[in-house]
Amino acid sequence: MPATPTLPASVSATRKVASLLSHLGVSAHAVDDTLGIINPLLTVSRLHARIEQKVQETPSACTLVLQAGAAFEGLVPGQFVVIGVTINGVRHRRAYSPRSVDGATQRIAITVQRQPGGRVSNHVHDHLKVGDIIEIEPAAGDFVLPERTPPEVLLIAGGSGITPCMSMLQHLERSNSSARITLLYFARSSQDRIFAQALQEMALRWPQLNYVPLDSSVNTSTGTPTGATLCEEVLDRAMPTWRSATAWCCGPAPLMDTARRLWADGRTSGTLKLEAFGVARPSGDPNVRHQVSLQRHAEEIHFAAPTTETLLVAGEQAGYAIKHGCRQGICHECTCRLNQGAVKDLTTGDVIAGQGQTIRLCVSSALSDVQLESLN
Repeated sequence: MPATPTLPASVSATRKVASLLSHLGVSAHAVDDTLGIINPLLTVSRLHARIEQKVQETPSACTLVLQAGAAFEGLVPGQFVVIGVTINGVRHRRAYSPRSVDGATQRIAITVQRQPGGRVSNHVHDHLKVGDIIEIEPAAGDFVLPERTPPEVLLIAGGSGITPCMSMLQHLERSNSSARITLLYFARSSQDRIFAQALQEMALRWPQLNYVPLDSSVNTSTGTPTGATLCEEVLDRAMPTWRSATAWCCGPAPLMDTARRLWADGRTSGTLKLEAFGVARPSGDPNVRHQVSLQRHAEEIHFAAPTTETLLVAGEQAGYAIKHGCRQGICHECTCRLNQGAVKDLTTGDVIAGQGQTIRLCVSSALSDVQLESLN
């Protein structure tokens, strides 16, 4: 993995000045507001990035090439970055997996898949343009390569889950890695395959990459399965040694559920890392509702949660502004302690019960009345 970059002297100096001013009652946000008048990318507390390019990858996916300010400390391939956009006066935040552009620390690209009814993804596609300034946050997440890359790497992606895998691939190629990499990429069709041409070109010039594109709807949508599916036969053909290899899987829930079952059958000695890509959708009886009490600091709120909604959505539907970030189970800003009751973790299917367990509101649905305490 790349080393953590050293912050420019100008950023370190500005942060020291901001720290000194804070003792005089001047907030860090006030310093950023002043710097932002000169140049929005100069801010050091709230980070910003300018859209330098906007590229249509597929009919439903576009890439934003972003120039961040010097205070952005770069990323480790596979991590996510939360962006913030304002829509009708309300700030919304979502997590996307960026990749470094030509290895530059402050120049990154994110690819956004348009989601049906997706407030942020549709705003990105329909309204953001070159020259616009958006908020970003420091890169985070542990869906990354180890410090020492294993000799064999298996990447499994579905739909827009290719984005963190592409970041890893570009890093491995730039660093002349000797690892042998197999990429299985499920998409509805070649037209829907993000980075299709770039991946084909990478496979042609880089002998270590075994790129296996697969047309399939079973792992990217609901309904009647069509095309290839993730199974032992597909894995055996693509990478006979997959059972002992280190694997990373990112994509919709059906794809990851299948991967989880394959690696849990006791016949594999390798490791599997998973990254959810997309909002988890609970299912249940719409007529069943459970009572929820949520305490944050000195405030306690109460609302009813139907089994067909996440706890976060249920609280919002009741009119409460609940602290959250990505809405995808990635950033952990909506993490709470479960003090009473039981919930279902939609990313794993596990039932979480008992006092003291931690849950994420955006990927949990109530199975009983619950008492929660916010940890953020």
